[in-house]
Amino acid sequence: MIKKFALSGLLGMCIVATNAQPIFSYGKNTVTKEEFVKAFNKNPTPSDNRKQSLKEYLDLYINFKLKVQAAYDAKLQQDPTQKYELDNFKKQVAENIINEEANIMDLSREAFNRSLKDIHLAQVFIELNEKEDSTEAFRKIRLAYEQLKAGKEFSTIAQEYSNDPFTIQTSGDLGFITAFTLPYDFENVAYSLKPGSFSAPFKSKLGYHIFKNLEERKGLGRRQVAQILVSYPPGSGEAEKSIARRKADSVYNLLHQDSSRFSSLVHEVSADVSTVNNDGQLAEFGVGQFSQPFEQAAFALSKPGEVSKPFETNYGFHILKLIAIKPVGNSFDEPETAATFRDRTLQDDRLNQSRKALVAKRLALIRYKPAAYDAKQLWSFTDSSASGKNITSFKNLNEKTVLFSFAKQQITVGDWLKFARAVRTAQTELGKLDYPALMKEYVAITGGEYYRNHLEDYNPAFKQQVEEFMEANLLFGIMDKNVWARANVDTAGMLSHYNSHKQKYQWSESADALIVSCDAEDVYQQVSKRLKDSVANWRMITGSYGNLVTADSGRYELGQLPVVDRTNFSEGLLTAPVKNESDNSTSFNYIFKLYPGKQQRSFDDARGMVISDYQQVLEEKWLAQLKKKYPVKINQAVFNTLK
Repeated sequence: MIKKFALSGLLGMCIVATNAQPIFSYGKNTVTKEEFVKAFNKNPTPSDNRKQSLKEYLDLYINFKLKVQAAYDAKLQQDPTQKYELDNFKKQVAENIINEEANIMDLSREAFNRSLKDIHLAQVFIELNEKEDSTEAFRKIRLAYEQLKAGKEFSTIAQEYSNDPFTIQTSGDLGFITAFTLPYDFENVAYSLKPGSFSAPFKSKLGYHIFKNLEERKGLGRRQVAQILVSYPPGSGEAEKSIARRKADSVYNLLHQDSSRFSSLVHEVSADVSTVNNDGQLAEFGVGQFSQPFEQAAFALSKPGEVSKPFETNYGFHILKLIAIKPVGNSFDEPETAATFRDRTLQDDRLNQSRKALVAKRLALIRYKPAAYDAKQLWSFTDSSASGKNITSFKNLNEKTVLFSFAKQQITVGDWLKFARAVRTAQTELGKLDYPALMKEYVAITGGEYYRNHLEDYNPAFKQQVEEFMEANLLFGIMDKNVWARANVDTAGMLSHYNSHKQKYQWSESADALIVSCDAEDVYQQVSKRLKDSVANWRMITGSYGNLVTADSGRYELGQLPVVDRTNFSEGLLTAPVKNESDNSTSFNYIFKLYPGKQQRSFDDARGMVISDYQQVLEEKWLAQLKKKYPVKINQAVFNTLK
C-alpha cells in the first residue's frame, strides 16, 4: 500500500514538473506547457485533428507573444490610454469578484424563492428615540411578548404596547410584504415565521419589534401603472372632498367611454406633478411599497390597459391604468429571471451586509496590523484638527504617526484626519458615530479599498484576467502602430503592392447598381413604385423617407447584391425584394449597367482589398524582424506530450 501511494505521489510530481516545462522560448522569455494549454483551450478550433490544431495554434501563440513583447519594448504599457482602460477593466472585474465572494447569486436565489410568496405581516413596535428609556422599552417589549404567549390578541397588544402612531392606528397591520420590501434583517425574521406564528422580540436601529405572519399568498410579482390624481388640500373637509370625488367620477366616466383618452386626461386633470410629463406612469413597483388602498387597486387590475375605478388615499382620488404585469418568474434558472434578481440584489442592503460579514476574514488576509497609540489623545488630536486649533502640543502624535498597516501600505494619522473631516462635513450616518465606532468603520473601509486595489495578490483568476486583458490591449496598440495605421498612410507602398499583384484585383461579373433598404413592407411598396417610374430621381425619392429608407449606389460584384436565388440580371431590372428576418427590413436593387467578369479594378476600386493585403505583408516583415531579435526555440519533446 505504501508503495502504491509513493508511486502515485511520484506520478503527480512528474505531471506538475511536465506542465511547468517550457514549450517554447523567444529570446530570454519562456512559455510553459500549462500556459499554452490554457490559452489553447480558451480558443477551441472546429478541426477534428487536435494535433494539427495544436501545431497551428502554437504558431499563432508564438506570434502573439512576440508582438506583446514588442509592445513592452515600445513601453506601450505606460501609455495613458492603456492605463486608463486597464484601470477601468480592473475596477469592473474586481467589483464582480467581490460580489461573488459575498455570495450574490445565493442572495439573489434566496430573494427569488422568497418572492414566490407574499406575507401579510403585523408588528408590535416600541420606537426608541432620545426621550425613550432603552431599559423601559425592553421591559415593555418583553411584557408584550409574554402577553402574546399567554394567548392575547396580537392586534390588541400592538395597540396597547406600541408607541408609534402608525402602528397604533393600524393595530400593527403592515399589509403584505415580499422580498426587498423591508430591510434585510426584518425580512429574515418575517420569512422565518409560519402562518399564524410570531417572533421573539428583536432590536433594530429603530427600536424593539415583534413580527407576526398573519397569512400567506402566492407572490403577485410587480406592476407598472399610470395614474390620474384628483387631489384636495390637506385638512380638507367633506365638502372639498366631495367636489374632488365628483371630478374623479366624471374623469372615470370619460375613460369608460374612451380609454384611449387616459394620456390626454393626465395632462388636463392630474395633480401629480412628478408623473404628469410621463403620461402619468410610475416606476415599476412591488408589494408593500405603497399604501394598502393603492396597492389593492393596482394589483386588482388583470389586463394591460385596464382602468380602475376612483379610490381614495391621503393624497386624494386616484384612477389607475395598468401598463404591465411583471410576474416573479417560473424558475431562477431562467437567465432573464436570474439577471433581474441579481440587479435588484446589487441595489439592496443585503449585499452590503454580506460584504461586511467578510471584513474580519479580509483584514486577516491582507495582514491588518494595528499600531500602538493613545486612543484618547488621538480623539483630542482629531477634535483640535477639526476646529483649527494648534495641534503641535500633542507630543506623541503627528500626521505621520502610523495608526495601522496592511501588507504593502501604512495608514497614518493624516489619512484618518482627512476621513474624519470628510464624514463630518458630508453629514452622513457615519458622521454621527463616536470616534471609536468611526475608527472601526475606517479600518473596514480602507481594508476593503486595499483588498480591491491588490486583488491580484489574493485571487489568481483575477490576476490572469488582468494579464490577458492587458496583453490583448497591448497587442491591439502595437498592431495599430506597426501594421494597421502604417498601411493606411503608406500610399506609395500600397500602390507598389497593387502594381505588383494587379492580376489579383479583378472584377468578377459586376454591375452599377442602386441598393435600397426599407424598414417596413408598406414603405418598400411605395419606394419601389416611385423608383420604377423615375429612377433618375432616386436621391430625392429615398431621401424623402428620412431614416425609414437607406440607399447607396456604386459598382458591386453581383454576389454582393441582396437578391433572391437564380436572379436573371439585366440592365434596367428592379430586383425582387429580400426580407431581413432579424429586423424585418426589405432590400432590393436597381441595375443600371452590367459588366462581364475579369475586368481590371482600378487602384481606387481595389483600395480596401489592397490595404488588407498590404497589412499582411507588413505584418509578416515585422514578425521576421521580431524573430531575429527574439530567436524562437520550440521544445519538441514537451510539445509531443500534448494530447
